[in-house]
Amino acid sequence: MLKLLRWAVVAAALAAVAAFVPVGGRTLLDRWRASSGPGDFAARALGELGKEARRLLRGAPEPSRDAQARAAPARPGQGTPPAEHHTEADRKAVDAIVAEHAR
Repeated sequence: MLKLLRWAVVAAALAAVAAFVPVGGRTLLDRWRASSGPGDFAARALGELGKEARRLLRGAPEPSRDAQARAAPARPGQGTPPAEHHTEADRKAVDAIVAEHAR
């Protein structure tokens, strides 16, 4: 019974790691959702692991997010997309709430 409980704890810990620990900015669950199936998931995972292993073997420092953003090709005539999208109805609802609390 104790052996079964130990395996259950190990399985729960692996599930928690897959769900909540980001590796390279994305969790395993995010990678699974982005793949088209188990074969695609495995191929992408091995590709990312190989790239990371080559970087570690060379001793190259990990690029910062700012460096990654600068290295990304800019689309001419377009700025970065806004992080949030609000409609006119959203703005009116916020204005109504603010006016109500201002009374």
